[in-house]
Amino acid sequence: MYVGGVLKQVDGLTYDRLSYFVRANYIKPKKIKRGSLYYNDFSEEDIKLIKLAWDLISKHDLRTRTAFKTAREKAKDPQLTLNLRIPPNNSD
Repeated sequence: MYVGGVLKQVDGLTYDRLSYFVRANYIKPKKIKRGSLYYNDFSEEDIKLIKLAWDLISKHDLRTRTAFKTAREKAKDPQLTLNLRIPPNNSD
């Protein structure tokens, strides 16, 4: 997915901020060559990581490095996230 698609999926994220994440190597999208130009192609995993990190940055005021480190840890271990909106299964 290109930059425009990422910006549509992540509320409040700006082009400049996303470019910073790429330049600082917090995200390493695949490069696609079209003509003489290269474009970033973000994977679904990249987008999930960006969403988690952006949530930590924008809502919890974490620094970028800490936010991406925490987001990577959460992405590796899905049990760290607790979704309280899902009702318990009462099939007993």
